[in-house]
Amino acid sequence: MNRNLGVLTEGCFDLLVIGGGIFGAGVARDAALRGLSVALIDKADFASGTSSRSSKLIHGGFRYLEQRAWKHVAEACREREILLRIAPHLVRPLPFLFPVYAGETRSLSKIRLGMTLYDLIARNPPAARHQAFSPRRTLMKEPALARRGLRGAVRFFDCQEDDARFCLDNIIHAAECGAVCANYCELTGFVARENRLVAATVADRLTNGGPFEIYARAFVNAAGPWVDRVANLTPFDGRRCAQSTTKGVHLLLPRLTQEHAVAFQSRADGRVLFVIPWNDCSLVGTTDSDWSGDPSDVRAEPADLEYLLRGIQLLFPETKIVQTDVITTFAGVRSLVHSEIGDPPARSREHRVNQLGRNFLVITGGKYTTYRAIAEGVVNQVYGILNSAPAPCRTAETPLLEHRPPPSGEKVADAPAVFASDIAHACEYEMAMTVSDVMRRRTSLALSRHAGVEPAGAVARLMAERLGWSDLQMYTHLQHYIDEWKQSQP
Repeated sequence: MNRNLGVLTEGCFDLLVIGGGIFGAGVARDAALRGLSVALIDKADFASGTSSRSSKLIHGGFRYLEQRAWKHVAEACREREILLRIAPHLVRPLPFLFPVYAGETRSLSKIRLGMTLYDLIARNPPAARHQAFSPRRTLMKEPALARRGLRGAVRFFDCQEDDARFCLDNIIHAAECGAVCANYCELTGFVARENRLVAATVADRLTNGGPFEIYARAFVNAAGPWVDRVANLTPFDGRRCAQSTTKGVHLLLPRLTQEHAVAFQSRADGRVLFVIPWNDCSLVGTTDSDWSGDPSDVRAEPADLEYLLRGIQLLFPETKIVQTDVITTFAGVRSLVHSEIGDPPARSREHRVNQLGRNFLVITGGKYTTYRAIAEGVVNQVYGILNSAPAPCRTAETPLLEHRPPPSGEKVADAPAVFASDIAHACEYEMAMTVSDVMRRRTSLALSRHAGVEPAGAVARLMAERLGWSDLQMYTHLQHYIDEWKQSQP
């Protein structure tokens, strides 16, 4: 996969996808697999927005049973099984414990009833169905959990993923199928004629080069929390694409559990939070609060840290976790379909696809787990715009292949294990253009104990060797990453 911007200006594509997050990646892969000519652009790096700032889960969404979103949960469970099948190296089963304590809003019997319904909707085989544990057995499984008031727990299974890697592998596969994909290409406007778009005007953010035009017959706006900004560049009325944006914050802490993830009820507001194993650490999240600012400016605030840490301190009292134990933080903005519901966690995670003009589709809402199904529906609509019968969708059967090379050369870090060969591969085949691209998305170094200056310096040096950076370029890229990293520190 090479960043060849010249190809973008050659001829007219069937489809231009705007946004290199998981929805744009899924649409590009689906369309390319069906034989359409596809281009995809992102104003920053692939997966640099919400798609690398999730809870790293592929899950059925048992929390949405309380909202009676049966259809949404069923679709998510079905898609979870598909992703397990086509990408077993990226999507792995993960055992969860859901402990219940005296005085919580959801009793143990209510949780068990919900999990029974969850098993039925998911059509789980016996080995994957939930189990009820006594307080004693719960503490045998995870002895660091609080003992006082423990009524028992429910054990169930969902799946874990590396969200940035998953998104990137979709884009790589799209490129292998003929799609032309380019990061750091910022949309600046459109050329429109007779209620349809004919081209997008784009600027190269890496070189500050002059604008150029990409011609296409159909356009998909998959810009996540930036969808309204993209829609506002068109001559169409985008009010039907209104979204509600909320902020989600996560913390990385020293490892808190032995083998399970833990779902638990916040004592502050009853929300369900997660503690998820991540290499040799634990990922804790997520918050869910309204966000009206620039999605690029979102970050963890003191109140977010206090909320999550208080939940952890009550759940794992003997670990005595304090703010100085936080290794790093990250925050993202969710794009949700506009709702009058005031409470952010209660808002729907379903998606909507609106058509503006004759050939512009806008994706609003949705969740990571159902990206493939969302993409299938969008590409079917693209065929309608092209006045052609849809070719069969192949994404449910076509595997996503692993692209990591055999480890060799200098070892940059362990947990996660990263070698010089990984850096070289990222530069040569995965369009890594900056130190942040490698630290945050081609590897998960930024979400580990190896997020700081020394590992980043090693990455910058190895990238300079591959990409021919001058000393000044290497220092500039390194400093940019360090500035980002400092902002993520508590």
